[in-house]
Amino acid sequence: MNSRIGAASALFAAFAGLLVVAATAGGCGGPPAASAPVAQARPEGFCDEKNPCPGAAPCTDHVCRPVAAAVASRPLVECDDEQPCKGPGERCQNGHCVGPELGGPGCRDFGSPAFDFDSLELTGPTRDTLQRLAKCVVSGSLKGRKVLLTGHCDPRGENEYNMGLGAQRSASAKDFLLSLGVASEQVTTSSRGKLDAVGTEESSWVKDRRVDIEVR
Repeated sequence: MNSRIGAASALFAAFAGLLVVAATAGGCGGPPAASAPVAQARPEGFCDEKNPCPGAAPCTDHVCRPVAAAVASRPLVECDDEQPCKGPGERCQNGHCVGPELGGPGCRDFGSPAFDFDSLELTGPTRDTLQRLAKCVVSGSLKGRKVLLTGHCDPRGENEYNMGLGAQRSASAKDFLLSLGVASEQVTTSSRGKLDAVGTEESSWVKDRRVDIEVR
């Protein structure tokens, strides 16, 4: 008799335990347990007003855009219309004084390579100028000379974007020179973005979109 009572008690206890587990899991018609909200991960490089880009990089279309280290700060101005160069034969170019042109026939008067709007592509005339420059500094009368390439943009767009675009244009010209045998240590790049832009419409903007060449 006692064994039957013990078995019945054990069965009742097991059934009660099942009821507790079911209630805890949201069974028996009870509401499901609330789950903690899951934070949505932001894609790498995402930016907005609440999520600014690191290092003050520009945010375009919710994507952080890189800023070339070479243009992290504005270039110092050594000369301008109010502070002319004082050395013999010097002229003001890109905010600093440069001396008389070097080189013999064919190794002077390197025109500034021009670019299409918002483009880094080197055009045919641009490549011709850079090929002539490479020949002069590799084996011509300017052999071993240093070259400074300064990128420029027309006045449209934000300052930060244009500083980066100018740097990319000068880097594109440098890469082409290196492909022609010019040593990397001979070429330095910089950017002035739209600081020197003076155009007011397309026929004059095209003159703003350029890379100036300075042989030192």
